[in-house]
Amino acid sequence: MKILQLIPQLEVGGVETGTLDVAQGFIERGHTALVISNGGVLVKRLEQMGGRHIRLPIHRKDPWTLWKMVQKVSEIIEREQVDIIHARSRVPAIVGYWAWRRVARKTPLMQGRERWPTFVTTCHGFYRPHWFSFPASWGRCVIAATDAMARHLIDSFGVTPEQLRLIPRGVNLSQYAFRNIQNDPPRSALTIGVIGRLTPIKGHVVLLRAMAAVVKRVPRVLLLVIGDAPPEKKAYEQELKRWVGQLGLEKQVSFIGRREDIPQVLATLDLLVMPSTYDEGFGRVLIEAGACGVPVIASRIGGTVDVVEDQKTGLLVPPSDPAALSAAVVRLLKDRPAAARMAQEFRRKIEAEFTHARMIERTFRAYEEAAATLRILVMKLGAVGDVALITPSLRALRQRFPKAHLSVVVGRESRELLQRCPYIDSLIVFDRRRDGNFPGLWRLGSSLRKSQVDIVVDFQNNRISHWLGAFSGAPVRIGYDGRRWSRCLTHRVQNPPQPVPAVDHQFHLLKTLGIQNPDRRLELWPSQADHQCVEQVLIEAWVPPKAVLVGMHVGGSQRWQSKRWPAEYYAELIDRLASKKHVRVVLTGAKPDLPLAQQVLKLTRAKPVMAVGRTSLMELAALIGRCNAFLVPDTAPLHMAAALSVPTVALFGSTDPARHAPPSERLTVLKKNLPCSPCYRSSCYRLGKNHMECMRALTVDEVYSALCASFS
Repeated sequence: MKILQLIPQLEVGGVETGTLDVAQGFIERGHTALVISNGGVLVKRLEQMGGRHIRLPIHRKDPWTLWKMVQKVSEIIEREQVDIIHARSRVPAIVGYWAWRRVARKTPLMQGRERWPTFVTTCHGFYRPHWFSFPASWGRCVIAATDAMARHLIDSFGVTPEQLRLIPRGVNLSQYAFRNIQNDPPRSALTIGVIGRLTPIKGHVVLLRAMAAVVKRVPRVLLLVIGDAPPEKKAYEQELKRWVGQLGLEKQVSFIGRREDIPQVLATLDLLVMPSTYDEGFGRVLIEAGACGVPVIASRIGGTVDVVEDQKTGLLVPPSDPAALSAAVVRLLKDRPAAARMAQEFRRKIEAEFTHARMIERTFRAYEEAAATLRILVMKLGAVGDVALITPSLRALRQRFPKAHLSVVVGRESRELLQRCPYIDSLIVFDRRRDGNFPGLWRLGSSLRKSQVDIVVDFQNNRISHWLGAFSGAPVRIGYDGRRWSRCLTHRVQNPPQPVPAVDHQFHLLKTLGIQNPDRRLELWPSQADHQCVEQVLIEAWVPPKAVLVGMHVGGSQRWQSKRWPAEYYAELIDRLASKKHVRVVLTGAKPDLPLAQQVLKLTRAKPVMAVGRTSLMELAALIGRCNAFLVPDTAPLHMAAALSVPTVALFGSTDPARHAPPSERLTVLKKNLPCSPCYRSSCYRLGKNHMECMRALTVDEVYSALCASFS
């Protein structure tokens, strides 16, 4: 595995040290560790441990530099074949995220690579929910070092619990020798340390004001201010020195600058103080001090409350409160046995929770989990029949990507078809009344963004599905070119030169993902309860278990009147089957088909089983599966019958069976090739909507012969 970490600079600090710790841990496991930063004093240490550093100004915030860095980092990701991109700050997160998207769009999955690099982030600070900060929460997994940070990410940035990984920082205990301060020989002065960059949020002024009170009660005390000011904060360092002069602490305070040998520095301290005035993400120096046996005092703020247990492993004081801080310092300097007990307890906690090995193991597991799951989203918002036709594509996607998380967006009326589909992991319902407008699409797209979709396969190919795919934020969106909003797609596929059946039309799209010659068979999955409901309907109609049963779907789409066979034809066919073949007929359809079904009942002498409007979608599937043969126009139950391998006679009029007939070896298609067909009109423009010449041309005689041949 190749891990690329992005960080502004590799200067001395807790975040930077953690970056090196992760690099070292993965190098020791035999992986490759790369770091991109603007450089710093820790680069040499990274290279000594076997890591590689690439210097780029990914700390700069101006738009032109950001764009150039996205290009350069994406080139590095491709050239080095990076597996994990781990961003550790806000600007690197912006660069890393868009570089990852560029690489994802260019990755040819069909050429053998099962997945592209995975983008991971760690949030080290309590960022405000500003647009500039949000990319730090866009990782496939988002790492937080403390519970407080995790809660902040959920509440302020909308990070989902599935994204979050709680991984406290750790220290290599072999580098931090523990000393029991009770065994220390007498000292001429007790030494307090504060370690960190010289910035206002670190609370140095608060500590200096507290020291003015401390030296009155503990005269022999020395404060070491360890760390330097960043270039933009040099004036703050001079301000601190002025505070030292004003408070009369020249003999008690020493500024010793930046130090890289922190374990050795800690070994000289009697107390470590972290007086931060702004929420700390973790406070690595606390566990470093605890590993050495140095008692600690910290502000009760941010993630420190998850690191230090007040009165047990150290003391917590209110932030920006010099009086409380001075009292705590005096207490631990005077009561050395109590300070020693806290230090020993803190060391035990560090051994259990904050070790380097534990951090690396959890990080490695987070990387593996994030990289293992490719998230694929299939769009099919159309009618029931269209959804039934995508089952071969779902099966092919599952076979091609067996470990992927496969989701499907379907219309509300079609959701029942896929509720028990074994090839998908989740079903997302699109309600046109709720989600069909722009705000609804944005809400649904936001939900999809949180699920971290990698690939959208758009089988719907209309404006709504293209918009929804774009709103999902998926880096790869595959669909057919040609329509205005197909520009929302990242991979636009040209339609086949000649019209092809719907399933083959989908497979042509799936070639983009390396899927070749898949199985065209349709499938449905009615439940045991669905079968039991159907049996109850047939028992009530006095249909013997072994009776020959022929289903007739008398309805269809209310809009497509041109697909309907005349009621008198159905009636004549039912009577003929009953008298000559002793066949029971069951009429199927939805509630809107009841008027047509009632008309058929009035015209027939042999009373068929009336199931119109009495079944749910999957109960209808179970009923079709019970039939010996099925008669249906070009509508959804035609595809359901094909999925259930029921002998079927399909009546086509205004539409073309070459495009719409489902794949089935047990399908008989009846159609008259009139000069006007296929017209794809909802009503007959030649003779009026109640006089469908193409459907009336399909005689009872030929339909009767086709049905008898199918079940004999």
